[in-house]
Amino acid sequence: MIDAGFPYETIVYKEVAGRRLRLLICRPEDWDAADRRPAIVWIHGGGWRGGQPEMLLRHCRLFAARGAVTLSVEYRLMPLEGQAAEPGQAPGVETCMEDCRSAMRYIRRHAAELGIDPQRIAVVGDSAGGHLAASLATTDRYDAPGEDTSVSAMANAVVNCNGIVDFTGRWKAVVPIVDAGMTAGDEVRAWVMRHEHAKALSPLDQVRAGQPPMLIMHGLLDTIVIPEDAVRFYEAYTAAGNEAELVLYPHLAHAFVLFDYKTAEQEVLKVIERIDSFLTRYDYLPASAQ
Repeated sequence: MIDAGFPYETIVYKEVAGRRLRLLICRPEDWDAADRRPAIVWIHGGGWRGGQPEMLLRHCRLFAARGAVTLSVEYRLMPLEGQAAEPGQAPGVETCMEDCRSAMRYIRRHAAELGIDPQRIAVVGDSAGGHLAASLATTDRYDAPGEDTSVSAMANAVVNCNGIVDFTGRWKAVVPIVDAGMTAGDEVRAWVMRHEHAKALSPLDQVRAGQPPMLIMHGLLDTIVIPEDAVRFYEAYTAAGNEAELVLYPHLAHAFVLFDYKTAEQEVLKVIERIDSFLTRYDYLPASAQ
């Protein structure tokens, strides 16, 4: 693959709490508004507290060079740990999910003018973005107030790169603690309520039959999101009758899909090629790869 250096455009898909949330869009050189191209939507990571859509622009350009319309999503971020959310920030992970669902609906609602096929929208996410991407395959919760839910927010295919799929363990730290001070002895009820909330946020606990094809990628050296979680998710997903592939990299750690981060560029490109192969098999890219 070659980074063709395509220019990108910016579209505001949602205005909320004084924020104009953006989609960064790259189109193939021979794109035409009458096209019905597949779309590949990228969701950045950063622990739901950091990151920006520009992090994945190179990825968008690479796959636009392969013939897809590609988009990178901006979503509201949670404040730094210990700080209260200000207007325009996400008070919780649910808001990040809500924004990504709004973005998917915008893309599908405007498919004709974007020149895409509304039934061929693949989503690729890294880390927290992997959680958000997997959620777009597994849950129909967390819609914005007043959202037009007649338009589906669900992905047609997903690539989950080292995404968080289970909030009931170490990732419960981002789930708000339920106030147990209602009456004495309510601690158990508060714990159960928080645990149920964690399960509701977890793609692992939302797996059902009829969910879209998914490529699950994880590094065995990942100490931020343990690979065992990816394996459990793959096993649950396939046991439900869904199509999935699990790719484990023995030599890679967390966020291995990012350029200019911790993984050597040649290794990132190999990961990109593996994503390309998956998307080609499901007809999101033409067969003549590279």
